[in-house]
Amino acid sequence: MRKMLQTIASCSVLLMSFSSYADVEAMQTFERMCTAAKQLNYDGVFSYQTGNKLQSIRIIHRADQQGEVEHLISLSGVAREVIRSNDKVINIYPEGETVQENHRPLGRGFPSDLIRRLKSASDYYQLSLGKQERVASHYTQELVATPIDNYRYGYRLWVEKDNNLLLQSDMVDDKNNVLETFYFSSVEMGGDISETSLKPKMQGNEMSWSRSGQGEVIKPAPKNNSVWRIVWLPEGFDLVTQQNRFKARNGAAIEQQVYSDGLSSFSIFIEKIRARHSHLHGGSKMGAVNAFGTIMNAHFITVVGKVPARTVEKVGKSIQYQGIE
Repeated sequence: MRKMLQTIASCSVLLMSFSSYADVEAMQTFERMCTAAKQLNYDGVFSYQTGNKLQSIRIIHRADQQGEVEHLISLSGVAREVIRSNDKVINIYPEGETVQENHRPLGRGFPSDLIRRLKSASDYYQLSLGKQERVASHYTQELVATPIDNYRYGYRLWVEKDNNLLLQSDMVDDKNNVLETFYFSSVEMGGDISETSLKPKMQGNEMSWSRSGQGEVIKPAPKNNSVWRIVWLPEGFDLVTQQNRFKARNGAAIEQQVYSDGLSSFSIFIEKIRARHSHLHGGSKMGAVNAFGTIMNAHFITVVGKVPARTVEKVGKSIQYQGIE
């Protein structure tokens, strides 16, 4: 009961944060989707596609008095399984495979983590209802999340009408071109989930961590102590990571700064020029990812992220050198 009350309270806060933009029906649909992602039992297969890359994943989700348990199984590419029990996450790779030490969720966290990240950035989107369509043989209501500026991408979400589960999400540009998509090809909702189906199917190398302490909103990093000043940032973007541990092939240290609004993010890489080698100058695009490169004060500057080209270019052109290294 406590878990249910916490979920309802969390969704109510989200409902209020959207209230200045979205119509009531759209907000209510989003609220029901938020609740269903945590409280519904479901077992299905979804695909994640960006550019020419396609990944298929089986997801088994159970919710009860103890909370949530989620089992994800990679069906294509590198074999991998993830078991999440509330905030505890176990990442499993088969014997002989190198364990990748990153906490990026399998399937990019679809569907529940996408909803959490949308909540973090809710102030920067307007919600409205779209068409009613079928996804994975289920009738859905489309929700359109339109950014309040042109410095981040929009989203189209399809919510199952009876059980309110998010069945499809498209990331779109300002011309409504689809840049990235998640979609269930098949899913069963509301049935019993056996204990056996939540156990790992493979034995191998494991890495575990806890999501405890990770709030719904991205927390800004400590005060930026870089000698580089970022004069312009899109509204809502804060510094969340700053580090200097990367090394280029020529041995030069690379400073990295990561900025996020909770949903979208971009990185700034700053490398001192020590030898002649090629470097991005101007813009570059690969799927939903855009990059902008320039040279400033004997440094290579690169801004790259899953944001529109105008965003990385404007950020890159606003960077100023303000001190001695």
